Amino acid sequence: MDFPISDCGFYPNPGGFEDFARTLYIKQRFRRENTMSMHTRQQGGSGIGLIIFLAIAAYGVFVAIQYVPQYIESAAVKSILDNISDQNNHERMGDMSAVQRAIDKQLYINERDNLKNSFTITPIPGHYVITVRYERELDLLYAKKKIPYEKTVTLK
Repeated sequence: MDFPISDCGFYPNPGGFEDFARTLYIKQRFRRENTMSMHTRQQGGSGIGLIIFLAIAAYGVFVAIQYVPQYIESAAVKSILDNISDQNNHERMGDMSAVQRAIDKQLYINERDNLKNSFTITPIPGHYVITVRYERELDLLYAKKKIPYEKTVTLK
């Protein structure tokens, strides 16, 4: 049953089932011939692509779970130093023990008592320099990276 392509219409002729069957046969043959000659393109992602994407996303989540608490801790230390500086601007701290008490109080309020040994106070004539130095470790699976944190504030 070989029908010429010129008889092919996009809608079946109202001539009945036979015309409809002939039109359908021609459409299917026309599609098959054209699709075999064209290069087919993949549509959508593959299973391996999905696994690779999920692995990269999981690694990002793994690193973020470790880094976010360090970021929060760093923000708390900055807040402590800002509060001490504001406190000194309102009422000047006279000696090193007053500065140390202010640091201890802020550490207690922010629940960061574990950083007490990270603070150093250096007296310079006329003012004090407070420095905070500590390290945290970030596990990247292939290596453990030490991240140093250092912040300084001068009380005049």
